[in-house]
Amino acid sequence: MQHPDLRLLVMGNPVARAFAIVGDAWTQLILREAFYGVRRFNVWCERLGTPRSVLTDRLGRLVEAGIFVQTQAETGLRTEYRLTDRGLDLFGVAVMQGQWERVWAASALQERYEIAFFDRESGGRIQPVVLTEPFGKPVDPTRVTWEAGPGLKLIDPPTSRRRRSVPASSDRPIIDRSTEIIGDYWSWAVLSAAFFRVRRFDEFHSVLGVATNILADRLARLTAHGVLEKRPYQRTPLRYEYRLSRAGRDMYPIVLAMLGWSQKWLLSPRERPLILKDRDSGKALKPTVCDLETGQPMNPRATRWDVERAD
Repeated sequence: MQHPDLRLLVMGNPVARAFAIVGDAWTQLILREAFYGVRRFNVWCERLGTPRSVLTDRLGRLVEAGIFVQTQAETGLRTEYRLTDRGLDLFGVAVMQGQWERVWAASALQERYEIAFFDRESGGRIQPVVLTEPFGKPVDPTRVTWEAGPGLKLIDPPTSRRRRSVPASSDRPIIDRSTEIIGDYWSWAVLSAAFFRVRRFDEFHSVLGVATNILADRLARLTAHGVLEKRPYQRTPLRYEYRLSRAGRDMYPIVLAMLGWSQKWLLSPRERPLILKDRDSGKALKPTVCDLETGQPMNPRATRWDVERAD
């Protein structure tokens, strides 16, 4: 396998393209509320405390990206934002992020309650998991290989790159504290580089092309939250490298779910910059969030969820 330039690979892969659109904290929370049925501007403002200018910006970007469609309410007096099929398909990503959060970054509410998913028609309980394809097998990270695709190229980072302070919601047991950890494009870029075994500060800087103060902040934040582990690799002078912790490695299903969404909605087969393959069969993966027992892709229209008291 011919390895392309690492900067090109990290900054041009499908996950980077997706998180340039939906990776920041406000966007994640806006989408979360949309999955709960929120459609109106003022309701988002009330629930999230989002500054009106920020909310206007994010909704506009999501409409432009084809994730929301702007419509008139039945009364004809108010504008609503409804999720498109492309937007609804991000539900699986949100579910996997919530699964990770409950284990590694649980809020007080999540420590007491958990979300259980059920098929609306059969009533059967759904166990969300990322499969190699619909009705496939669970993805084993140790059995995944990759190759550069025909569409591998650098993409421009989003214009808004500054971290924003987002107030934590107290009444949603899904996607809450994780936005403090992975709620901006550069945090995701650092995480993506770490999955490609980038470990040292100067390597991160070279691969990402990010300002050193921003990089230092993101590395410190991810280390403080236990996603990365800081280990000395040189004693004189003392220097450190950053490796994925168990919590960091457990983010792989979120990354896979987003990669699958990006492949499906943002890229044609000829445009794919990165192709993941099963190491044993050589078959290209189509990562999809499905029910473990049936292999059926999770469909938000056919799924209901209840809040249950945690054991």
